[in-house]
Amino acid sequence: MTEKKIQKGRVFVHTSKGVFPYEMLRKAEVKNTSKQLAEIEAWMTVNDLVSPPYSPEVLLTLYESNPIFWRCVNQLATDVAGLGWNLKLREDQKDSKTELKRIKEFLKHPNPEDSFRSILKMLLIDWGAVGWFGIEVQRNNKQEVGEIHHVPAHTLKVHIKKKKYAQCRNNKKVWFKKFGEPRDISYKDGKQRKSLGRDKANELIFYKAYYPKSDYYGVSNIISAVGDVIGLIGLRDYNLAFFENFGVPAALITLEGEWEAGSDKKISDFLNKEIKGADNAHRTLVVMQGGGLGEEKCKFNYQKLGVEVKEGSFRLYEQARRDNIMIAYSMPPERIGVRVVGKLGGNVAEEATQIYVQGVVEPLQLDLEDIVNDKLLQSETYELKFKNVDLRDYDALVKRLVSQVGSGIKTPNEARNELGDKPYPNGDQFYIASTLILAGEVEPESKLSKEEKEFLDGLPGA
Repeated sequence: MTEKKIQKGRVFVHTSKGVFPYEMLRKAEVKNTSKQLAEIEAWMTVNDLVSPPYSPEVLLTLYESNPIFWRCVNQLATDVAGLGWNLKLREDQKDSKTELKRIKEFLKHPNPEDSFRSILKMLLIDWGAVGWFGIEVQRNNKQEVGEIHHVPAHTLKVHIKKKKYAQCRNNKKVWFKKFGEPRDISYKDGKQRKSLGRDKANELIFYKAYYPKSDYYGVSNIISAVGDVIGLIGLRDYNLAFFENFGVPAALITLEGEWEAGSDKKISDFLNKEIKGADNAHRTLVVMQGGGLGEEKCKFNYQKLGVEVKEGSFRLYEQARRDNIMIAYSMPPERIGVRVVGKLGGNVAEEATQIYVQGVVEPLQLDLEDIVNDKLLQSETYELKFKNVDLRDYDALVKRLVSQVGSGIKTPNEARNELGDKPYPNGDQFYIASTLILAGEVEPESKLSKEEKEFLDGLPGA
């Protein structure tokens, strides 16, 4: 029995310039990659982790120190993802009980501790206060998305190659790989290995607000109004110090003449320590002059150094700073409980809310829906849609719909659908109000009852 050698086949590609081996063309292939210059400089990275353009810890300190900043961020998170959502059937798809059950179970229990809504609100608060957020994704044995967790934004740093991220806390690091990255890394040191087992890092979805000066991080909307936040904090601290001192202004005290040794310190201690605090309110400083040496040889001069500030100027300053913070988020004042008397009301307030919803809320909802549908749910049958802020004037809407139904423009079920109510049987027919008659005509006699006809016949002159 003789052995035959099997020769390997070769692949050739026919082109307009001749026939060439496939391997030759593959080696000569030019990959389409961006030719832009990278942003990175040596000072921007520490151990290949890029530093954010602004300190997230400082931004969070401002966030928790000012009520307007706090309410703008939290209200935006509520308006985007806190009003609920609906699962809708995708176009040209049929209902699947199995798929619907899987999605509902995931949305109900995204992890053992947090609800899906609370996770989304935490992510959006990070986005509003810092400028980015991170979602940790843990896969199950089927390599499907099994659990998701919120990762505090201020603890995240982006690797220089944008394919992994590190969470840094108390001089410790935990690594995540970019969502969808095929190569596994260790969560302990971020390095690639062939066999990782339980050391395999989870994936991270990183979302950022666009910031022109950084390719790696976003920036909060508040960045344009940081000075206004600091101004309001300074105004708050000034008022606290003023009331803590019970209105005693800064002053220059001069002791002239022959005073006892240590008198200056006693007076200074009293004004700086003894007079402050609610327990020491209305205490009195008694200064004895002369001491047998003659009053002309011992003088107490008190000169105020503080500049008198009018209450009206404080209010104007506070209002201007507050307005700038709300402008940064396109936030209508009424949305966060701020009443503006005489300047914004009626149709203007409705227009401001509409601009806020269409310009801020809905675009952010679309981005978040893409993340949830394309990366988390990964369903070809259903998609999640967030509920929008209801901008309708309900009373005016009902009045308009009643008129349209009564004139045969819409059916009752069409009106109920616009109001968000369920349809009812026989509600798909058109109706016209029966009270409409031609001018100058009386109701036909045939429509009168027997009693009504007898009553009319008995009238005088009938």
